[in-house]
Amino acid sequence: MADRTCPKCNHIFKYPTMLKQHFKKSFHCLMDDEEMNIFFNPNLIKCNLCSQTFVQKSSLYRHQRNIQCVKKRFSSKVSIPNIIPITQPNNAVNNTNINHTNSHNTTNNNTNNTIINNNNINIQYINPFGFEDVRTIPITEMKQILKSGTEAGMHIIKAIYEKIENKNFYKPNLSRPEIACLNENLKLTIYKSKEFADALFDRCIALLHHMLYLCKNEFTNVNIKYIYENIEHIETTMRTEIYDKKLKNIIESEFRNNNLYTKDRIKNFIKQIKEDTTVKDNSLLQIKNNVDLQNKKNEEYKKILTINELNKLFGDPRIILGLQKEEIILNLRVSRFEESLFYNFWIDRLNTIKNYVIENKSKIGDIININNEETKIMKMLELVERRVELYRSSAYINLNISDQFMLYDKSTIEKIKNIDTKRDKDEREILLEDLSNNNTITSI
Repeated sequence: MADRTCPKCNHIFKYPTMLKQHFKKSFHCLMDDEEMNIFFNPNLIKCNLCSQTFVQKSSLYRHQRNIQCVKKRFSSKVSIPNIIPITQPNNAVNNTNINHTNSHNTTNNNTNNTIINNNNINIQYINPFGFEDVRTIPITEMKQILKSGTEAGMHIIKAIYEKIENKNFYKPNLSRPEIACLNENLKLTIYKSKEFADALFDRCIALLHHMLYLCKNEFTNVNIKYIYENIEHIETTMRTEIYDKKLKNIIESEFRNNNLYTKDRIKNFIKQIKEDTTVKDNSLLQIKNNVDLQNKKNEEYKKILTINELNKLFGDPRIILGLQKEEIILNLRVSRFEESLFYNFWIDRLNTIKNYVIENKSKIGDIININNEETKIMKMLELVERRVELYRSSAYINLNISDQFMLYDKSTIEKIKNIDTKRDKDEREILLEDLSNNNTITSI
């Protein structure tokens, strides 16, 4: 249906001819003849020196070795004599789909990341390594990648680095292990092979997190939690497996098939940046847009529901349990730990917090943080259970594991109540800190 759908307004036409009329007459969706030819012929590849089109890249490469095209290459003023694939402008459609989440897309994304120099020649933009723009992938494809389990890492590598604007690394010498990458200063950085593989794997993880941020509204909070856990699993346990079994083959295949082509493009792109300030400005803008996306993702990953905020919502356990400490100790002596008041309080509290986060429009950071809180609470309960088993017959059982998991005594609770009557929040925090520093909080 893509050949009958306007990439700018998303209106679907009954016939391609009606869409062509729309492109010619609609002010906001205007296309010239060349743009329409590109749109309706998605499989063609064009030589940007002589404008001939080809079905296969191999035909284009043979053509570029032709003496006539070579002459044009050296006589032309164009600094980057490379292939501009004539692909259907899916990026425009993709960005339309993403706009509800991502309003900071630039016009560069809507034109297959090409920039216009002063001579009105289309020049393929190259994203620096580490600044590849995940927003060029359709939301539907992002969702499929995120839901693909442990295969997500390889899927994102293929989806990103198969795009011509992301072919940003090459081998200066195929017989040596060094790899050159276009960096954020629009110059070259040289990596050793293993260093580059690590950097590429890290980029893969970062791109998955970017996709999770962009697709947040497409998933429930429960799904976000599972997807994040899967990304963590890939990052922490699958680095060696992915590199040895799959990533290494992708890198070697890229060098085998595209190294010379990519090398020429990157060198010519760097040269063009030096000669044309417009190209450089567009490149820096593209980098800034990627940095903005990273910053927005980081903001989404920050947690708002701190321990203090949770205590305001659901009560401070140090006070709630502190008021019942005698009953709690007695109960621990006569009951199985899993049936005790202490254990059930923390399990109920944990479930209450989890339900609150799942049911509300929480930030990804809060959804993730619940996992961390659950881990801390379960470890605390394990330690307390061991203490109870060791000191069940004793008059003293120390239930204080840390400041977060402790029971205030009654005198401390009275002081806290007096502090709560004060209006100055900062003063309240200072007095609470003094209480801890002066050891007025005692163990059970």
